[in-house]
Amino acid sequence: MSASRGAARPLQTAPWLLLAFLGLPGIAIGGYLTYSRLADQATACGGIGQCELVQTSEYSAIAGIPVALLGLLYFAAISLLALARLRGAPGAAEWAPPVAFSMAVAATAFVAYLTYVELFVLEAVCPWCVSFAALTVVSLLLTVWAALSPRDA
Repeated sequence: MSASRGAARPLQTAPWLLLAFLGLPGIAIGGYLTYSRLADQATACGGIGQCELVQTSEYSAIAGIPVALLGLLYFAAISLLALARLRGAPGAAEWAPPVAFSMAVAATAFVAYLTYVELFVLEAVCPWCVSFAALTVVSLLLTVWAALSPRDA
């Protein structure tokens, strides 16, 4: 272990650690929504929103692939990327920030589109989807923080 890695500053580590942990609820929500879609099970909505309408709409899958599965894969990938950065993978200090930022921008743009569809096309809101979108926006903010943080020497 190098001296600089052993004495990592919190400013460098914090966004990556938060990003790795943010993947857990993202994977959980994505997994639940994917399961309910593929198993043709009703999505528990807790009496708020119209989860079933959103989950069974024509916008809930792309070429037969549930968009929830895409979200699950996004959070799994961004978490693994954060862990690679935290563990000091070769060159990760240089390549992880732009890769994570690019992924987060694409994911945020996609959830913004899906939120638009929810609100203005379907006129229905799924609390699970709103939570997922919020986590995605937080992931974007964390990647901006990570990109702006000083890198290891």
